[in-house]
Amino acid sequence: MSKRVWKSGPPPSLGWWPCGCDWIRWWDGEQWSWGAKPGAMPSTVAKAARMKAFCSEGITWTDRPKSWPARSRT
Repeated sequence: MSKRVWKSGPPPSLGWWPCGCDWIRWWDGEQWSWGAKPGAMPSTVAKAARMKAFCSEGITWTDRPKSWPARSRT
């Protein structure tokens, strides 16, 4: 398993991204959502995607895992 490289700033495309502390967050092109734990109930994840993070400063993200569907990768 390769070491994760954490990045800051906006990711290269819209969608779900792995973020620090083993959370996933939705990037809408302008702002991050609240975080959700992978495997959480779909209703919980959907709610997190609708809620905007209070501050995007300090949010780190990494590339999507190879185990995610090909359509999710940039």
